[in-house]
Amino acid sequence: MPETIVFHKGHGLPYSKGLMAQGLSATGLLPERSFELARAIERKLAESGADQVDVEGLNAVCEQVLLEHEGEAAVGRFRAWRRLGRLERPLVVLLGGTTGVGKSTIATMLAARLGITRVIATDVIRQVLRAFFTPEAMPSVHHSAFDAGGLEGYAEQAGHVATAAEAMVERAVNEAKPMVLEGVHVMPGAVGPEVRDRCVLVEALLVVDDAELHRGHFSHRQGTRPAERYLAAFYEIRRLQDHLQERAEAEGVAVIDNSNVDEALAALMQLVLGAVRDAG
Repeated sequence: MPETIVFHKGHGLPYSKGLMAQGLSATGLLPERSFELARAIERKLAESGADQVDVEGLNAVCEQVLLEHEGEAAVGRFRAWRRLGRLERPLVVLLGGTTGVGKSTIATMLAARLGITRVIATDVIRQVLRAFFTPEAMPSVHHSAFDAGGLEGYAEQAGHVATAAEAMVERAVNEAKPMVLEGVHVMPGAVGPEVRDRCVLVEALLVVDDAELHRGHFSHRQGTRPAERYLAAFYEIRRLQDHLQERAEAEGVAVIDNSNVDEALAALMQLVLGAVRDAG
């Protein structure tokens, strides 16, 4: 197959299926499907007979292939992905979920695809509060969310953490810097309208519907956190997930099942790019 050179700002490089697949996967397509379409784009370029193309021309071919194989919605997500760096309001992604559902992994992968460098975990905020407040002054933050004293204790802990988390979101909005905030303390629907109006806000709750799969996540945890501690509290962890899911559904916040990382990330990417598209 003849090689096509892609020119951008006077510099040319051979068309790369790998790079194109990365871009396509950022629109919410699964990796395998992205590579299939990258090959289809390569064939389309070869069929054109041209030995070079500029970036706009390549994007046009990409949109044509997406339209033929995935439909108009995929084209819209591709255009939204290209607009990410030109948003008038900063993108803020809030990702909640109970312990062991894979929030940190998904948040890190999402940020990498979106080119976001500011990723904050609410557990870090809680750790800072622990350093400043004694167990007597603020007892709830000195426990994990699932053993803070049932749903009431969790709500108290989440309230303390939320104050600092809201300040971080406010700062990101003021600085017009995109960010991802993830953690068990991210309460669905808690962001007020004054912040919502100043950013492109995306909220999602990550869950693991399959209890046994969820249980298995704790055996693969890294670091010094023993699996036995989480397994002993597994009923409370699942109870907290049910509580958060009920709240998310009541607030109209998307619930994403993380039984498969690639599929969950694809669903979250589609949610983000849909919000970018709707932001105009």
